[in-house]
Amino acid sequence: MKEILYIQAGTLANHIGTHFWNTQESYFTYEEGEDPIVTHDISFREGLTRKDEPTFCPRVLIFDRKANFGTLSPTSGLYGDKETDALEVEQSRTTWNGNVVEYRQDSIPKSSYHTHLEEETAYPEASAPVKTSNIRYWSDYSRVYFHPRSLQKLPDHADWESLEGDWNAGREEFARHDSETSLMEDSFRLFVEECDALQGVQLTHDTATFGGFTNAFLTSFRDEFAKLPCFSFPLLSDSIPGSIDQDDAIGMRKALNDALCLRNLNEICDLSIPLQAPSTWTLDDWLEGLSLSRTSMYDTSALLSSHIETATLPLRLRGTQHDILSICSALNASGSPRFSHLSGVLPLSDPFMSEHDMKRLYDFSTSHTGRTAHVDRDIVLSRFDVSRGLTAPEVQTYDIWTELRDISPYIVHAPAYPLPSSFPTLCNTASPSSRARSARLLSSLTTTSSSAHLFAKYATLVEDATKRHTDVTNQMGLEADELRELKDELWAICDAFPEGNAGQEDLDGGEE
Repeated sequence: MKEILYIQAGTLANHIGTHFWNTQESYFTYEEGEDPIVTHDISFREGLTRKDEPTFCPRVLIFDRKANFGTLSPTSGLYGDKETDALEVEQSRTTWNGNVVEYRQDSIPKSSYHTHLEEETAYPEASAPVKTSNIRYWSDYSRVYFHPRSLQKLPDHADWESLEGDWNAGREEFARHDSETSLMEDSFRLFVEECDALQGVQLTHDTATFGGFTNAFLTSFRDEFAKLPCFSFPLLSDSIPGSIDQDDAIGMRKALNDALCLRNLNEICDLSIPLQAPSTWTLDDWLEGLSLSRTSMYDTSALLSSHIETATLPLRLRGTQHDILSICSALNASGSPRFSHLSGVLPLSDPFMSEHDMKRLYDFSTSHTGRTAHVDRDIVLSRFDVSRGLTAPEVQTYDIWTELRDISPYIVHAPAYPLPSSFPTLCNTASPSSRARSARLLSSLTTTSSSAHLFAKYATLVEDATKRHTDVTNQMGLEADELRELKDELWAICDAFPEGNAGQEDLDGGEE
């Protein structure tokens, strides 16, 4: 067994993480003789509840602003309580000897979903699904207990402060948080040292709000664990290079911040799978069978989580031969830069139709502005597919289809994807009382030539910023030499990928 340590940073990342951990919780089996499909110890550690009852806690560090944790508190693990508030007040008094005037805000009420969980011991999964309109925080539909040190609450910022894309501020905030909490020495090391054979770190983070922060975290992590594999899912901002007005200061700042994140991930992580912001997803035939609101973080995070969880499922399957390093090596076999794509289709047709379903395979990593989002129009260098819920005849159909492709993928076929009551009704048109308990889907990690388009757009943006050296770059503290170095490194990453059928004119590469 090789354990995985998970890192989540940012609101969207934690929505994705909530769905991810709810799915892991659904794999637990309680019938005698029923074996789970995954090895739970890979992602969970044993712990105790407040009543000293044994429970399993995720091996995860969760970073977000304090206000975004909602009712989640270290003492309760799942729900907030007055004991937590009293503890925080008492801790604050230890640093002040004078009189204290205490003002308390009204406590945040439990979510309706958690109320149902508390009222019914044997909760009927199909009876009371989460309503999107009732979601206030990502913790509102969490079904697992967390270790107190998993919850890393960062100070809230004033409403008038816009820190999206502030690279240096994020790095400075990590330094403060690390010095105040001894994060790397205590919390992170606690999870690392209790592992028998840690296989690596899986990171999911919002680049706009936690780009500089996670970069500083990873840099510190690498200083101590230079050879430990790291597998990341950076969630890019909604500012796409090539479609940003030069007068849009915040948009330019977020795009430059994304460029810095990608450049540094190439140096620090063994493999990164950038994911485009849900607001930029195209609306076409890939949405067949889906009822999805791109403006709902609860909905979009569930879709992303289903594909992230499925694509990484081979890391947790019982008897698996895969680990983070082997998957990174398989996807980097061509010697290309350390970037791959996540694509998928949900739900699969019933019965599975290879040509129809593969045309619906949507690439969540491709920049959608000005070009297709379907991966089959680019050169695929390596591929790792995981299917969920295919029957034996459908597996044969899939295998025949893959034999006709230019490259043979690594393939894992697994049971259908579970749909706990916390999952939105994305694939259901029936009444909630008859909602499905599982879904059929396909997720794919690919190393593809279309990555060249992504890095070319960022390199072009930085090149233009170098020539202009606008107020935005001054505010970000980026010197002209730093911008030129960033531009050159982005072009180097771009040039390391084959061009596919895009042509140099589609890369906007100029003299580079």
